[in-house]
Amino acid sequence: MTHDVGLVCFDLGRVLVRICRDWRHACEVAGVAPPEVERVAEHRARIHDAVCRVEVGQIDPATFCAELAPAFGVGAHEAAAVLDAFTRGPYPGSIELLDELRARRVPTACLSNTNQRHWQLMNDPASHTYFPFDRLTHAFASHELKLRKPDEAIYAHVERAVGVAGSGIVFFDDVGENIEGAIRRDWRACHIDPAPDDPIAQVRRFLRGQGVL
Repeated sequence: MTHDVGLVCFDLGRVLVRICRDWRHACEVAGVAPPEVERVAEHRARIHDAVCRVEVGQIDPATFCAELAPAFGVGAHEAAAVLDAFTRGPYPGSIELLDELRARRVPTACLSNTNQRHWQLMNDPASHTYFPFDRLTHAFASHELKLRKPDEAIYAHVERAVGVAGSGIVFFDDVGENIEGAIRRDWRACHIDPAPDDPIAQVRRFLRGQGVL
């Protein structure tokens, strides 16, 4: 099958990797009493700011947990457990999809807004959330690049690193503003809807439409 795709690029969370719905859900998974909805709402801006900073390596995960703890009304140790619980492992079918793309000699990459702790867990074969990054041709993580989506610079970095122009890149993400950032670089972006909990089926449909599968 002939196509003009030079790279298939994936977000991780809610695309290839299952993650918790939100921080309250992560508390439940970690066995930590979830904060009241009102408390989370009250600290929403503070939590978002800390997430943005840890995802570009401005603070380390320990500092992030220390900032998260009072927002949730828990200790730093409990906040660390919640952080660890957030990522939950690959979706069924995601590894098989990557293997199929590799067999078709289609280069692949992940481009994830993530942090040092989640990256460490996903790279650990003993972890509950291990992801075999060796199935990907390239792996790009925001905390290593000191950039995060939807900053235009992170998309430009990927183009330079893989040697593919934006028009040759197919991209999957569940966040609208990240999709918009990719489209501004002329990427062929597909917005994954997390509600049906079937991201791999959505990815496969789009790739068939692009002539990749």
